[in-house]
Amino acid sequence: MARYNVCSLSRRTIWVDAIHYGLEQLARTNPGWSYSIESLVRESETVPHLSLLDLTTQQSVCVESFPVSGPRMLILVHASQRRMIKQLFEQTRCSILCVDEHAFNFREIIESSMRNKRFLSPFIREVTAEDAPCEDKIILTEAENKVLSFIREGKSGVEISQALFRSQKTVSSHKRNIMRKFGVRDDLGLKKKLLAMSESEYG
Repeated sequence: MARYNVCSLSRRTIWVDAIHYGLEQLARTNPGWSYSIESLVRESETVPHLSLLDLTTQQSVCVESFPVSGPRMLILVHASQRRMIKQLFEQTRCSILCVDEHAFNFREIIESSMRNKRFLSPFIREVTAEDAPCEDKIILTEAENKVLSFIREGKSGVEISQALFRSQKTVSSHKRNIMRKFGVRDDLGLKKKLLAMSESEYG
């Protein structure tokens, strides 16, 4: 049985409650998986897999004062806090989630923290893209590459599924994975990304 431990470093807010709700939904749909959320006030011998810090009401931040640092610290911000987002991105290795977006995968947050890998939700990746250092080539599976080649040709999901002899659900799944890897949230964002990137940057 797997147990995921979360420590909230902020007072209870609507966004901390939303994280709690997301964890509850995952626990319901994944038998054998459970979670706990404790506050900083309650001393616990359990080392948290993830620490939450809600900065959605802050105008500025002093990263040196953070009680925890690194990818296992998830900072909650608003889309309007662009200056703070860029500061957090540049000065810390913390994970960052924009609470105004709905396109992120909650399971990805958990998987990232378990691998001690920084999580950035799609909006955060978009905002910080110009400041990001050169990253490794985006790796797509063979199936994703096939779907992407049809997308580049302007084919619809129905046309792609017919050409590949795959269900529309399978094609949609590949497309979602492609969008996640490219850090975009919709078809328009994907088209812009493809126009901006050369084919040598992914494959």
